[in-house]
Order: sequence, then structure tokens, then C-alpha cells
Amino acid sequence: MSTPPPDSSSSVTPGSQTLGPNASGSGGRVADVIVSVILMVAGILGFAVLAFMSLFLVMMSDGCFGDRCNTGLMSAGWLIALAAPPIVFIAAVVWTIIRLARRKVAWWVPLAGAALSAVVWFVGVGIMDASLGR
Repeated sequence: MSTPPPDSSSSVTPGSQTLGPNASGSGGRVADVIVSVILMVAGILGFAVLAFMSLFLVMMSDGCFGDRCNTGLMSAGWLIALAAPPIVFIAAVVWTIIRLARRKVAWWVPLAGAALSAVVWFVGVGIMDASLGR
């Protein structure tokens, strides 16, 4: 008599790994990824709107009559308000992606990037306001 062949569904082949219940990631890890992605997308959309609105900051120069305004300072403030916040936030997005790839908590990075970008934007607007010579 011959022995029946082993059932292939119950056999474990060398090199195969059995995955436990938490092998794919914990609930906290999944929540961190979801929140980080939502914050990055919301930040990108928000700073796209902010960049569009920064284009209208040039109207601040309408109050300049004669030689009252420092146009060089105003131009520098406008460029800071227009270009610096998206650059800061893009750096925060890249850092968030790197932290997610390294499996570190990353949800706070887009928030910190957005806060720092807003501060930089207000600094640029403040420089523009200081150039008016009021």
C-alpha cells in the first residue's frame, strides 16, 4: 500500500513566512498614514490658494505716491510672501514622506510645515507693509 500525498494547503514550504495578526501594521500606524496624507493634500490645496492670493499683494503698492515707498523692500517682501511658504511646505511634505517610509510618526510634520509657512507669509506681508513708509 502506498501513502497518500500530503495535503498541499496544510504544508509549510521552506522560506515561507506566516503572518501574525499585526504583521501588516497597527491601527495607530494606519491612522498616522491616513492623517498625514490628508494633512499633506489639504496643505497643498491651501497653499495653492495662498499663492494665488499672494499675487494680489502687489496692490499694496497702490498707496505709494511719489517717493514715499521703498520699492526694493516691497519687492523683496512680495517675493518672500509668494515663494517662500510653498517651498517651506513642500520641504515639510518631503520630510513627511521620508518619515512615513521609515515608519516614524509623521502627522505633526505637515502641521508644523503649515504653521511655519504661515509665519513666513506674514513676515513677507509685514516687510511689504514696512516698505510703505506710513
